[in-house]
Amino acid sequence: MKKSNKQDARRHCANWNGGKCLGAMMYREDGVLRFVLDKDKADKDCAVEKGCDYFDNIVIPGMNENN
Repeated sequence: MKKSNKQDARRHCANWNGGKCLGAMMYREDGVLRFVLDKDKADKDCAVEKGCDYFDNIVIPGMNENN
């Protein structure tokens, strides 16, 4: 599988904001979609190349469905 890069984030990630992360994280818990604002990621440089749980678990599956 291809390693994700900032070009992928720019095209597909809802958190992309001119190279910065908005920090909006979603995850499922007990069948419920949850939302939190990750203050450690918000307004920081996009870290997709270092690994991002949101991108890996939410964005990539959506990208794969569209291919």
